[in-house]
Amino acid sequence: MPAAAPARPLVLPPTALDAIATPFAGDLLGRQALAERLTTYLDRLRDGAVLAIDAPWGEGKTWFGRHWAKQLEQQGHPVAIIDAFGQDYAEDAFLLLASAIVGLRKAESGVTAKLKHRAGAVLRALLPVGTKALVNLAGRALGTSDLVDQVDEALGEAAEQATEKAGDAAGAWVKGRLDQWEAEQKTVQHFREALTEFAAETFNDTGKPTVILVDELDRCRPAFAVQLVERIKHFFDVPHLVFVLLMNRDQLEKAIRGVYGAETDAATYLGKFLHLSLRLPTARSVEPDGSIPGLSAYVFNTLERLGAVERDFADDFSLCAALFELSARDVERGCTLYSLATTGGDSANAALLAYAIALKLKHPALYAGLMQGRADTNVTCMEQLPAMLVALRMRDPYGTTRVADMTRLTIYQQALWALHYRWLYQHAPTSLGAHQAPKDEVAYNAHFPGVGDPQLFFQKTFRRLDLAIS
Repeated sequence: MPAAAPARPLVLPPTALDAIATPFAGDLLGRQALAERLTTYLDRLRDGAVLAIDAPWGEGKTWFGRHWAKQLEQQGHPVAIIDAFGQDYAEDAFLLLASAIVGLRKAESGVTAKLKHRAGAVLRALLPVGTKALVNLAGRALGTSDLVDQVDEALGEAAEQATEKAGDAAGAWVKGRLDQWEAEQKTVQHFREALTEFAAETFNDTGKPTVILVDELDRCRPAFAVQLVERIKHFFDVPHLVFVLLMNRDQLEKAIRGVYGAETDAATYLGKFLHLSLRLPTARSVEPDGSIPGLSAYVFNTLERLGAVERDFADDFSLCAALFELSARDVERGCTLYSLATTGGDSANAALLAYAIALKLKHPALYAGLMQGRADTNVTCMEQLPAMLVALRMRDPYGTTRVADMTRLTIYQQALWALHYRWLYQHAPTSLGAHQAPKDEVAYNAHFPGVGDPQLFFQKTFRRLDLAIS
């Protein structure tokens, strides 16, 4: 008896980003060209800088950052990567930054030893005395053998004061901190001098600035994310040291308002810490014939990895991804839903299934309303579809001449509009208002041939994406 064919996967395996052999292998969205352009900027940032690369969640910032970091590394740049979200349990972001920089020099040198020692001194100034567990971690990360002993001594003194005076150890620490203010300012100055020397020595050895890439900044605890950006400015702003922040700027600005108050001008505040802020382009640029080459390739590749390639769906879902502004992560989830919906091997109308998946991902309330047969939902969809096409044209970076020929997108949008019109005409004609019937049926018949009742068509197709039992 022949062996059964392996079942199609429903979830894509995670992308291995810790062992990249060839930078930008499998680059379907043209990210390598962007990386090469950014690399040329680095040589012009020798005085040090903070560069922000902004993109919404799910647009592939981590993939881009890790591949760019590997490319820089292969080109001789000293590169460190900080996963801010994975380490936001640390009480102070200074530890992450200092450890990442010190770790770049594998061989111990006088400059490295000096930087470790002075980083430890700054950390002692920043941390409350009671955070012994964190200081133990700091001592191991920075390699300062005397750090824990000094904190143990401080703890002992605090405990003794608490016993003798029945005072609060935290209050004693605050008083001591005020007394030590001048000394701590000198400590910070000495650290910056050591860091400047360290960065200069690294630059002299490699001929390239050091790059510290900070990822997942927008997913951290708000206070930690804000603190990390502030620490970079206050302690690490030295020549030959470039920080690259991969972030969702909108979310980071919300974090700033969460820390400093809703009335804070978060955009202006964040701008004080950034030398350059660049937006990672999406894959939704449109060609004159209405095709979206980068996005189409990404959809097709994702379906291929799931073993669910179907050209009509790939084409229609690429159009939906452009109309609905789906992120790269949304595209992967949409392809997974398609694989789920077609597991039984029976066919479905690709144009409607692509539309249903986009609605489910981006506008679940509209998806539910269509499933329930609501007239107001059909009216809303009729109004939104033309507006989405107009918004897409406005987003296109090449201007109205380039998007005037978006034939496929326009025809697809017209077909969906006509489908909602037919639903209302059959089930709630009074809701049509001033909407006029389509001038011709070409677009509709090309995408939805043989459809009788649009409501049954919706339900039959949408049911594939949920757990409804026939």
